[in-house]
Amino acid sequence: MAYVTLTNVRHNGKKYGIGEEFPTTGVKKEEIERLVDSKAIVDPEAEAKAIKEAAAKKAKEDAE
Repeated sequence: MAYVTLTNVRHNGKKYGIGEEFPTTGVKKEEIERLVDSKAIVDPEAEAKAIKEAAAKKAKEDAE
């Protein structure tokens, strides 16, 4: 699974610019969680799922 950077990230001596894919192979889960929590990287699939769920919830509330 690849994450996308939201800021400039330097990890293990390599630089990743904004909008670049951040590979998760060989990276500890704790490091990924730290970068996600600090909003340096984002999982585009999870983000799309959250947006879709929010839209469905809003549509359901509007229908009631």
